Amino acid sequence: MKLKSFAVTLAVGIVAAACGGEIQAACVNDPPNQSNASFPSSLTGKLVYHSYVSYGDGTSQLFIYDFTAHTLTQVSNASWGITDPMNASFSPDGKWLLFMGVQNNAWNVFMWPTNGSHIPYNLTNSTGATRNEDPKFSPDGSSVIFKQNSANDMQGTLSYPGGIPQFTSVIDITNNKTQDSMPFMTPDGTKLLFSEGSGGASLGLYEETIATGATVKFDAASGISTYYPIVRADGTVFYTKWNNARQQLDQLYTKTAASDTPTQLSIDDCVSNNDDAGPVNGTNYVFFSSTTAGGYQLYLGDISTGKRWSLTQFGVNADSTKAKLGSSYYAGTTSSTTGSTTTPPATTTTSSTSTSSQGSSHSRHGRG
Repeated sequence: MKLKSFAVTLAVGIVAAACGGEIQAACVNDPPNQSNASFPSSLTGKLVYHSYVSYGDGTSQLFIYDFTAHTLTQVSNASWGITDPMNASFSPDGKWLLFMGVQNNAWNVFMWPTNGSHIPYNLTNSTGATRNEDPKFSPDGSSVIFKQNSANDMQGTLSYPGGIPQFTSVIDITNNKTQDSMPFMTPDGTKLLFSEGSGGASLGLYEETIATGATVKFDAASGISTYYPIVRADGTVFYTKWNNARQQLDQLYTKTAASDTPTQLSIDDCVSNNDDAGPVNGTNYVFFSSTTAGGYQLYLGDISTGKRWSLTQFGVNADSTKAKLGSSYYAGTTSSTTGSTTTPPATTTTSSTSTSSQGSSHSRHGRG
C-alpha cells in the first residue's frame, strides 16, 4: 500500500487542459471533505466492501452499510469456512452477493443469499486445480464472469435447482489470451472489458466483442498500469490508471468508447492513490477508495463537481489499521442483511425513493 510521498506540482482548481493525450481534470492536492450534513440523502441503498490489513493475509472480511437503516454489518463470519472473502457485488435484484475467497486451499467464486438463509454456495468447487477470482454478474444476472488461473476470463451460466445456485456450463470467453483479469461486461452484454498483462506497468485495458473474439486496446499506454474496469449502466467505463510512469499514483478515469480520449475524474487526489470506482447508476456519484487520509478509506465523490464525502461518519473507516476496498452499491431495497450489526453514530442521511443500481469492483491489491 502506497502512502503519499510524492510532491506533485499541480495547481488547485485549474481548468481542464489537454495533457499527454488525456483530458486532465482539475484534481486537487489533499481535497477537503464535504460536511456530513451535506451527504446526498438520495442514496438509500446498500454498500458492500471488504476490509483487510494486506492482501492474502487472512484478515479480509465483507461488510455492508445500509443507508436507510443506518447500520454497518459484518456479513462474513467463521461459520462460512471461507478465508479472505473479498471483491463482492450484488446481483441485479439484490438477492445474492457474489464474491471470491479461499476454501479447500483454493481461490473460489461464491454466492450468498442476502437474506442469510444459507452459508455461501461454492460455484467453482476447486481444490487447487484452478484458481478462480474477480467474479462479476452479467448485466441480466443470468451468468457470472470471472478470471481462472490468472489467465482466462470465463463465463458460467447460472441455474437454481432447488433454489441452489450452480453453473450449468462454463466457457472461456477471452480465447486463451495471456494474463486476463478483472472482467466486466458492457450493459448490452456484447462486449467484455478486461485487463491484460503480468502486472505493474505491463497491465493494459482491452475490450473484446464476445461473439467474434475481436479485441481492441481500450487504454493501454506503454509503461503505464491501467486496470480495473467498471461499466456504468449508460456505458461509461470507470477505471484506474497511473498518473505517470515515474510517480505511479493511481488516478480514476472514464471514457465510453475505445476511440475516446480518457478523462481524469475531478474527485482524484493528485498526491494520493485513488482506486476501485463503484459508480451509482443514473447519477454522477461514485464510491471509491483513496489514501488521502493515509491508508485506503472509502469515499463518495460527485464527478460533475469534484466534491468528496468521507464515509467515516458511517463508521466505515473506523479501523485505521485496515484498507477498505472493492465497494459496490445496490440501490434497491429487496434484500435483507444478516450478520454482526452495529449502529454507527447518527447521520443526516434520510430515506428517499431510489431505483435499482449495481456497481462492482475489484481491488488492485486482489488481482492474484
